[in-house]
Amino acid sequence: MDERIIENLTKLTDEERTILSGRDVNKDDYSLSERFIVNSKKLLEGRELDLRLHTRFVDFPDHGHDYMEFMYVYAGKISHVIGKDSVTLERGDIIFLNRHARHSIKRAGRGDIGINFILSTPFLQIVFPHVANNPVMSEFITNNIDDAGEAQYLFFKTKDNFPIHNLMDNLIYAIVNRTQDIYAELVSLLFTYLAHYRDTLSNSLVVASPDAKLKRAVLEYIHQRYPTATLGELADRLGYTQAYLSRRIRELFGKTFQILLQTRRLAAAEEMLRTTALSVEDIIRAVGYENQSYFHRLFLKTYGCTPHRYRKNAD
Repeated sequence: MDERIIENLTKLTDEERTILSGRDVNKDDYSLSERFIVNSKKLLEGRELDLRLHTRFVDFPDHGHDYMEFMYVYAGKISHVIGKDSVTLERGDIIFLNRHARHSIKRAGRGDIGINFILSTPFLQIVFPHVANNPVMSEFITNNIDDAGEAQYLFFKTKDNFPIHNLMDNLIYAIVNRTQDIYAELVSLLFTYLAHYRDTLSNSLVVASPDAKLKRAVLEYIHQRYPTATLGELADRLGYTQAYLSRRIRELFGKTFQILLQTRRLAAAEEMLRTTALSVEDIIRAVGYENQSYFHRLFLKTYGCTPHRYRKNAD
């Protein structure tokens, strides 16, 4: 690895200088959520893949992500707390956490160098076809992308595995130098190597979190009841107030109940246009809309054409 790259990656950051002056982690630098969900837009700034030095000199508080993350320990050791598990990574080890997992990280010293890799969902969708038959990573990525997926982490003890270290050096070099055309190839190769050296997989845990259960319940209800679904009915079924459930849905999905319902109804209408001979008017009523003009505006905004034109183009 180019020493200048490591020197630049591991030098004190402005955030770390602030922490050394006696302050805690500023959650607003990372998150838009009261529940401290680290926001990919704040970190990626339009990119699909990036890396950053793990913040040292402080216990990093319990948090989640809206993206898949993995940490590679370049030097020293770093300890994560995931649910009831305490996982300590040594030099060369790797841990993956999907976007449904929450964890905290114990204080790291100056010589404890953890490099966090941030993988957006669109990037994973590019990579996935290359690892669809990978028994280790394909299920993990699928669970990550699934809106109703459960919290999961994978811990690889790769500290003595030279091929993995060499590949990580190449990936770090490519990202630092913005060689974007080989990102997907290198990440796919990393996933393939981890499957090949599956004996390094020390722990793989799925955590059935309350958040995952609530997300699944919301999605199943909307999927099954979309023509007549209401927030009030769902709240009654789950035993919550409408106000509480509405807030929790916004926190978990980043969208309102009405937007989730609208997305499902439009998808059902699109399928009916392609696969049935029902009139457009009957389809509109079948998916739960009474106002045809309103439906036409939504459909045009989503699919770029009117329902009649969409059906004609699909024939």
